[in-house]
Amino acid sequence: MTILISDKISQKSVEKLKSAGFTIIYEPEITSSDLKNKIADCDGLIVRSRTKVTQDIIEAGKQLKIIGRVGSGIDNIDKKSADEKGIAVVNAPDANSIAVAELTIGLIITLLRHIPKAVTSMREGLWMKKELQGLELSGKTVGIVGYGNIGKKVGEVLKVAGCKLLVFSRSYKTVESLDELFSKSDIISLHVGLTDETRGMITKELLDKMKPTGYFLNLSRAEVVDGEALYGVLQAGKIAGSAMDVYPEEPLPSNSKWRTLSNVLLTPHIGASTHEAMERASEEVVKQVIKFFKLE
Repeated sequence: MTILISDKISQKSVEKLKSAGFTIIYEPEITSSDLKNKIADCDGLIVRSRTKVTQDIIEAGKQLKIIGRVGSGIDNIDKKSADEKGIAVVNAPDANSIAVAELTIGLIITLLRHIPKAVTSMREGLWMKKELQGLELSGKTVGIVGYGNIGKKVGEVLKVAGCKLLVFSRSYKTVESLDELFSKSDIISLHVGLTDETRGMITKELLDKMKPTGYFLNLSRAEVVDGEALYGVLQAGKIAGSAMDVYPEEPLPSNSKWRTLSNVLLTPHIGASTHEAMERASEEVVKQVIKFFKLE
């Protein structure tokens, strides 16, 4: 049986597949057109977020039996088409949670303490000690939208830091509505998956309810937020700032208007990009693939 791996995964996991008897096609830079051509003779496909597993690719996979997503979200896979063809889709929902939660906390502190400007000013030969007075995390009210593996880990750290938590999710709520969360929070952090229910859930009306001193973070999926509305409140200075790790188009174009805002921290979708998270996610998905073919 042949497994095509179209994105970078841990070498240890690749070797585990080989040891289990699979023929491996490892092409982490493969184009969509080449993938469509090569998938025809493959029994399994393993991807990360870069590869878009469209209906065309699924239909081209005449022998395809399983798709493994090394990570949590599967919105880059046409799950409906896979289901219709009886192709299993597996992922590693908890493998990246520590990495994303840690980045979230880091970005919150970076926003509150003006760290990028502090670093840049020092490189420019300036001494802006008085101008860069920041805020403490302790005592802040933090709204967490989505309380799954990542949201809970973020909440655990924030509690220890002395924050008051407001939570809104499908399974657990400490507020009656998103309106209440947005109006009462000093910091809002988004941790929901992309579904039909969550697409566009963060509207202009909600963003307009934020405090003028508030900060908004999105490390989930760009499509959950009304991007134009968020850009508008940031450009107008209606909120203090934002941090984001996800975008409607990735890589983010070099001429993107988001790059022009001084009150926004942009990171290139590195939430899950730690050595440990890569190892965990790769190992979990490979384990499921081997189990699926009953080779373990």
